[in-house]
Amino acid sequence: MNKSHILIFDKLTHTVTFGTNTLTLNPLSFRLLEALANYPEEILSIDELTSKVWQKANVSPDTLKQRVFVLRKSIEDANILGLTIQAIRGEGYRLIIEDPNNEVSSGFKVRPSLFSIKHNVLFKYVGFTLALLVAVWFVTKDWYVLNSMESSTNNRVVLWTNIQQHDMPKSAIGVYEQWYARLSKESAEGKLQLVLSDRLNDVLIPIQARKNHAAIISYFEIIETNKTTTIRLSIVEPRTAAILRTNTINLESNANLEKTLNSQVNGILALISSGKLYLNKQQREYAQDPIWAQLKRLANPA
Repeated sequence: MNKSHILIFDKLTHTVTFGTNTLTLNPLSFRLLEALANYPEEILSIDELTSKVWQKANVSPDTLKQRVFVLRKSIEDANILGLTIQAIRGEGYRLIIEDPNNEVSSGFKVRPSLFSIKHNVLFKYVGFTLALLVAVWFVTKDWYVLNSMESSTNNRVVLWTNIQQHDMPKSAIGVYEQWYARLSKESAEGKLQLVLSDRLNDVLIPIQARKNHAAIISYFEIIETNKTTTIRLSIVEPRTAAILRTNTINLESNANLEKTLNSQVNGILALISSGKLYLNKQQREYAQDPIWAQLKRLANPA
Protein backbone atom coordinates (compact mmCIF):
# COMPACT_ATOMS: atom_id res chain seq x y z
CA MET A 1 0.00 0.00 0.00
CA ASN A 2 1.48 3.33 -1.09
CA LYS A 3 0.53 6.65 0.55
CA SER A 4 0.96 9.88 -1.38
CA HIS A 5 0.11 12.92 0.78
CA ILE A 6 -3.56 12.25 1.69
CA LEU A 7 -4.11 9.72 -1.11
CA ILE A 8 -3.67 6.05 -0.18
CA PHE A 9 -3.11 3.54 -3.00
CA ASP A 10 -3.80 -0.18 -2.57
CA LYS A 11 -2.16 -2.05 -5.45
CA LEU A 12 -3.81 -5.36 -4.56
CA THR A 13 -7.34 -4.09 -5.01
CA HIS A 14 -6.63 -1.07 -7.25
CA THR A 15 -8.47 1.15 -4.80
CA VAL A 16 -7.59 4.73 -3.84
CA THR A 17 -8.64 6.22 -0.52
CA PHE A 18 -9.05 9.99 -0.30
CA GLY A 19 -10.34 11.23 3.01
CA THR A 20 -13.50 9.24 3.66
CA ASN A 21 -13.95 8.26 0.00
CA THR A 22 -12.74 5.07 -1.68
CA LEU A 23 -12.40 4.88 -5.45
CA THR A 24 -11.97 1.59 -7.34
CA LEU A 25 -10.15 1.98 -10.67
CA ASN A 26 -9.07 -0.22 -13.52
CA PRO A 27 -5.31 -0.98 -13.46
CA LEU A 28 -4.41 1.63 -16.10
CA SER A 29 -6.31 4.47 -14.41
CA PHE A 30 -4.86 3.38 -11.06
CA ARG A 31 -1.27 3.65 -12.36
CA LEU A 32 -2.01 7.00 -14.02
CA LEU A 33 -3.43 8.55 -10.84
CA GLU A 34 -0.57 7.13 -8.76
CA ALA A 35 2.02 8.58 -11.15
CA LEU A 36 0.44 12.03 -10.92
CA ALA A 37 -0.01 11.81 -7.15
CA ASN A 38 3.67 11.04 -6.62
CA TYR A 39 4.42 14.55 -7.91
CA PRO A 40 1.49 16.67 -6.65
CA GLU A 41 1.11 20.07 -8.35
CA GLU A 42 4.16 19.33 -10.53
CA ILE A 43 3.75 19.20 -14.28
CA LEU A 44 4.61 15.81 -15.73
CA SER A 45 5.34 15.78 -19.43
CA ILE A 46 3.55 13.39 -21.77
CA ASP A 47 6.75 11.34 -22.17
CA GLU A 48 7.20 11.13 -18.38
CA LEU A 49 3.63 9.99 -17.82
CA THR A 50 3.57 7.42 -20.60
CA SER A 51 6.86 5.92 -19.42
CA LYS A 52 5.58 5.66 -15.84
CA VAL A 53 2.17 4.23 -16.76
CA TRP A 54 2.91 2.08 -19.82
CA GLN A 55 6.63 1.43 -19.17
CA LYS A 56 8.20 0.44 -22.49
CA ALA A 57 5.05 0.47 -24.61
CA ASN A 58 4.86 3.05 -27.40
CA VAL A 59 1.82 5.20 -26.55
CA SER A 60 0.58 8.26 -28.44
CA PRO A 61 -0.40 11.57 -26.78
CA ASP A 62 -3.99 10.95 -27.92
CA THR A 63 -4.07 7.66 -26.01
CA LEU A 64 -2.86 9.44 -22.88
CA LYS A 65 -5.48 12.15 -23.40
CA GLN A 66 -8.21 9.52 -23.61
CA ARG A 67 -6.98 7.78 -20.45
CA VAL A 68 -6.96 11.11 -18.57
CA PHE A 69 -10.56 11.61 -19.69
CA VAL A 70 -11.52 8.15 -18.37
CA LEU A 71 -9.78 8.83 -15.04
CA ARG A 72 -11.49 12.23 -14.65
CA LYS A 73 -14.86 10.61 -15.35
CA SER A 74 -14.22 7.88 -12.76
CA ILE A 75 -13.44 10.55 -10.15
CA GLU A 76 -16.52 12.55 -11.16
CA ASP A 77 -18.83 9.48 -11.13
CA ALA A 78 -17.65 8.70 -7.59
CA ASN A 79 -18.57 12.27 -6.51
CA ILE A 80 -15.07 12.87 -5.16
CA LEU A 81 -14.14 16.51 -4.67
CA GLY A 82 -10.64 17.84 -4.20
CA LEU A 83 -8.87 15.91 -6.97
CA THR A 84 -8.28 17.93 -10.14
CA ILE A 85 -6.23 16.79 -13.14
CA GLN A 86 -5.08 19.86 -15.07
CA ALA A 87 -3.92 19.74 -18.68
CA ILE A 88 -1.11 22.24 -19.25
CA ARG A 89 -1.09 23.09 -22.95
CA GLY A 90 2.16 22.11 -24.62
CA GLU A 91 3.65 20.74 -21.39
CA GLY A 92 1.69 17.87 -19.84
CA TYR A 93 -0.55 17.19 -16.85
CA ARG A 94 -0.54 17.78 -13.12
CA LEU A 95 -2.67 16.74 -10.15
CA ILE A 96 -4.03 19.33 -7.74
CA ILE A 97 -4.97 17.82 -4.36
CA GLU A 98 -7.11 19.72 -1.86
CA ASP A 99 -7.41 18.33 1.65
CA PRO A 100 -10.97 16.93 1.89
CA ASN A 101 -11.04 17.85 5.60
CA ASN A 102 -10.47 21.55 4.94
CA GLU A 103 -13.37 23.88 4.30
CA VAL A 104 -13.28 25.50 0.90
CA SER A 105 -14.70 29.00 0.53
CA SER A 106 -17.71 29.16 -1.73
CA GLY A 107 -17.22 32.79 -2.71
CA PHE A 108 -14.73 34.83 -4.70
CA LYS A 109 -12.48 37.50 -3.19
CA VAL A 110 -12.62 40.73 -5.18
CA ARG A 111 -10.94 44.08 -4.85
CA PRO A 112 -13.06 47.01 -3.59
CA SER A 113 -14.81 48.71 -6.47
CA LEU A 114 -13.90 52.28 -7.44
CA PHE A 115 -17.26 52.78 -9.12
CA SER A 116 -20.41 54.11 -7.59
CA ILE A 117 -23.19 51.86 -6.30
CA LYS A 118 -25.12 52.53 -9.49
CA HIS A 119 -22.27 51.25 -11.64
CA ASN A 120 -21.75 48.32 -9.30
CA VAL A 121 -25.38 47.22 -9.68
CA LEU A 122 -25.13 47.54 -13.47
CA PHE A 123 -21.92 45.55 -13.65
CA LYS A 124 -23.34 42.99 -11.25
CA TYR A 125 -26.19 42.14 -13.61
CA VAL A 126 -23.99 42.29 -16.70
CA GLY A 127 -21.51 40.00 -14.98
CA PHE A 128 -24.29 37.62 -13.95
CA THR A 129 -25.59 37.44 -17.52
CA LEU A 130 -22.12 36.76 -18.89
CA ALA A 131 -21.49 34.14 -16.24
CA LEU A 132 -24.78 32.44 -17.12
CA LEU A 133 -23.90 32.39 -20.83
CA VAL A 134 -20.46 30.98 -20.09
CA ALA A 135 -22.00 28.32 -17.84
CA VAL A 136 -24.45 27.29 -20.56
CA TRP A 137 -21.59 27.09 -23.05
CA PHE A 138 -19.51 24.90 -20.74
CA VAL A 139 -22.42 22.55 -20.03
CA THR A 140 -23.18 22.23 -23.74
CA LYS A 141 -19.50 21.76 -24.57
CA ASP A 142 -19.00 19.12 -21.87
CA TRP A 143 -22.12 17.27 -22.99
CA TYR A 144 -20.86 17.20 -26.55
CA VAL A 145 -17.34 16.13 -25.50
CA LEU A 146 -18.72 13.42 -23.24
CA ASN A 147 -20.92 11.99 -25.97
CA SER A 148 -18.30 12.21 -28.69
CA MET A 149 -15.55 10.78 -26.46
CA GLU A 150 -17.74 7.94 -25.26
CA SER A 151 -18.74 6.97 -28.76
CA SER A 152 -15.38 7.42 -30.44
CA THR A 153 -12.78 6.40 -27.89
CA ASN A 154 -14.32 3.68 -25.74
CA ASN A 155 -13.04 0.36 -27.07
CA ARG A 156 -13.26 -1.67 -23.86
CA VAL A 157 -14.40 -5.24 -24.46
CA VAL A 158 -15.31 -6.99 -21.22
CA LEU A 159 -14.95 -10.77 -21.33
CA TRP A 160 -17.41 -12.49 -19.00
CA THR A 161 -17.93 -16.18 -18.37
CA ASN A 162 -20.67 -17.92 -16.43
CA ILE A 163 -18.08 -20.37 -15.04
CA GLN A 164 -14.61 -19.36 -13.90
CA GLN A 165 -11.77 -20.87 -15.91
CA HIS A 166 -10.51 -23.19 -13.18
CA ASP A 167 -14.01 -24.72 -12.91
CA MET A 168 -14.61 -25.12 -16.64
CA PRO A 169 -15.00 -28.59 -18.15
CA LYS A 170 -11.79 -29.70 -19.86
CA SER A 171 -13.56 -29.79 -23.21
CA ALA A 172 -14.43 -26.07 -22.91
CA ILE A 173 -11.07 -24.77 -21.68
CA GLY A 174 -9.44 -25.12 -25.10
CA VAL A 175 -12.15 -23.05 -26.81
CA TYR A 176 -12.00 -20.42 -24.08
CA GLU A 177 -8.21 -20.14 -24.43
CA GLN A 178 -8.55 -19.75 -28.21
CA TRP A 179 -11.14 -16.99 -27.75
CA TYR A 180 -9.06 -15.25 -25.09
CA ALA A 181 -5.97 -15.44 -27.34
CA ARG A 182 -7.95 -14.02 -30.27
CA LEU A 183 -9.16 -11.03 -28.25
CA SER A 184 -5.70 -10.56 -26.70
CA LYS A 185 -4.17 -10.33 -30.17
CA GLU A 186 -6.51 -7.51 -31.14
CA SER A 187 -5.89 -5.84 -27.79
CA ALA A 188 -2.12 -5.98 -28.29
CA GLU A 189 -2.58 -4.30 -31.68
CA GLY A 190 -4.62 -1.50 -30.06
CA LYS A 191 -7.85 -2.31 -31.89
CA LEU A 192 -9.65 -2.97 -28.63
CA GLN A 193 -8.95 -2.96 -24.91
CA LEU A 194 -9.58 -6.37 -23.35
CA VAL A 195 -10.93 -6.37 -19.78
CA LEU A 196 -11.36 -9.56 -17.74
CA SER A 197 -14.13 -9.33 -15.19
CA ASP A 198 -16.11 -11.89 -13.19
CA ARG A 199 -19.83 -11.75 -13.94
CA LEU A 200 -21.69 -10.93 -10.72
CA ASN A 201 -25.07 -12.68 -10.83
CA ASP A 202 -26.54 -10.47 -8.11
CA VAL A 203 -25.80 -7.26 -10.07
CA LEU A 204 -27.77 -6.15 -13.12
CA ILE A 205 -25.74 -6.36 -16.33
CA PRO A 206 -26.05 -2.63 -17.23
CA ILE A 207 -24.94 -1.60 -13.72
CA GLN A 208 -21.89 -3.87 -13.70
CA ALA A 209 -21.06 -2.98 -17.32
CA ARG A 210 -21.13 0.72 -16.38
CA LYS A 211 -18.66 0.08 -13.55
CA ASN A 212 -16.43 -1.77 -16.03
CA HIS A 213 -16.83 1.13 -18.54
CA ALA A 214 -17.69 -1.49 -21.15
CA ALA A 215 -18.23 -0.67 -24.81
CA ILE A 216 -19.08 -4.27 -25.64
CA ILE A 217 -19.58 -7.42 -23.56
CA SER A 218 -18.30 -10.74 -24.89
CA TYR A 219 -20.21 -13.40 -22.96
CA PHE A 220 -18.69 -16.90 -22.97
CA GLU A 221 -21.40 -19.16 -21.60
CA ILE A 222 -20.95 -22.89 -20.92
CA ILE A 223 -24.13 -24.98 -20.95
CA GLU A 224 -24.15 -28.58 -19.71
CA THR A 225 -27.23 -30.72 -20.41
CA ASN A 226 -27.58 -34.50 -20.55
CA LYS A 227 -23.82 -35.04 -20.37
CA THR A 228 -23.42 -32.73 -23.37
CA THR A 229 -21.43 -29.50 -23.18
CA THR A 230 -22.03 -26.61 -25.57
CA ILE A 231 -20.76 -23.06 -25.62
CA ARG A 232 -22.86 -20.01 -26.37
CA LEU A 233 -20.71 -17.04 -27.42
CA SER A 234 -22.57 -13.73 -27.50
CA ILE A 235 -21.95 -10.07 -28.27
CA VAL A 236 -23.96 -7.95 -25.83
CA GLU A 237 -24.76 -4.22 -25.84
CA PRO A 238 -23.89 -3.22 -22.24
CA ARG A 239 -26.36 -0.40 -21.52
CA THR A 240 -29.44 -2.49 -22.30
CA ALA A 241 -28.06 -6.06 -22.06
CA ALA A 242 -29.42 -6.59 -25.58
CA ILE A 243 -27.85 -9.55 -27.40
CA LEU A 244 -26.62 -8.45 -30.82
CA ARG A 245 -25.23 -11.83 -31.88
CA THR A 246 -25.01 -15.40 -30.58
CA ASN A 247 -23.10 -18.44 -31.86
CA THR A 248 -23.51 -21.92 -30.44
CA ILE A 249 -20.36 -24.04 -30.53
CA ASN A 250 -20.63 -27.83 -30.43
CA LEU A 251 -17.61 -29.13 -28.54
CA GLU A 252 -17.87 -32.59 -30.04
CA SER A 253 -17.36 -31.46 -33.62
CA ASN A 254 -15.75 -28.01 -33.23
CA ALA A 255 -16.77 -27.50 -36.86
CA ASN A 256 -15.98 -24.02 -38.23
CA LEU A 257 -14.68 -22.96 -34.80
CA GLU A 258 -11.92 -20.70 -36.15
CA LYS A 259 -14.30 -19.15 -38.68
CA THR A 260 -16.84 -18.46 -35.91
CA LEU A 261 -14.27 -16.83 -33.62
CA ASN A 262 -12.89 -14.68 -36.43
CA SER A 263 -16.39 -13.56 -37.39
CA GLN A 264 -17.19 -12.69 -33.77
CA VAL A 265 -14.03 -10.56 -33.52
CA ASN A 266 -14.83 -8.82 -36.80
CA GLY A 267 -18.30 -8.04 -35.47
CA ILE A 268 -16.88 -6.55 -32.26
CA LEU A 269 -14.37 -4.42 -34.18
CA ALA A 270 -17.08 -3.23 -36.59
CA LEU A 271 -19.27 -2.14 -33.67
CA ILE A 272 -16.42 -0.32 -31.93
CA SER A 273 -15.30 1.55 -35.04
CA SER A 274 -18.85 2.46 -36.11
CA GLY A 275 -19.35 5.17 -33.48
CA LYS A 276 -22.94 3.93 -33.01
CA LEU A 277 -22.55 2.35 -29.57
CA TYR A 278 -23.47 5.47 -27.60
CA LEU A 279 -27.25 5.24 -27.50
CA ASN A 280 -29.62 8.03 -26.59
CA LYS A 281 -32.62 7.49 -24.31
CA GLN A 282 -35.06 6.75 -27.13
CA GLN A 283 -32.75 4.21 -28.73
CA ARG A 284 -32.22 2.46 -25.40
CA GLU A 285 -35.93 2.28 -24.56
CA TYR A 286 -37.50 1.70 -27.99
CA ALA A 287 -36.78 -1.81 -29.26
CA GLN A 288 -38.00 -0.95 -32.78
CA ASP A 289 -35.58 1.94 -33.22
CA PRO A 290 -33.58 1.51 -36.48
CA ILE A 291 -30.32 1.59 -34.49
CA TRP A 292 -30.84 -2.03 -33.35
CA ALA A 293 -31.01 -3.34 -36.90
CA GLN A 294 -27.85 -1.40 -37.70
CA LEU A 295 -26.00 -2.75 -34.66
CA LYS A 296 -27.02 -6.33 -35.40
CA ARG A 297 -25.82 -6.02 -38.99
CA LEU A 298 -22.48 -4.72 -37.73
CA ALA A 299 -22.24 -7.57 -35.21
CA ASN A 300 -22.92 -10.14 -37.92
CA PRO A 301 -20.55 -9.29 -40.80
CA ALA A 302 -20.94 -11.32 -43.96
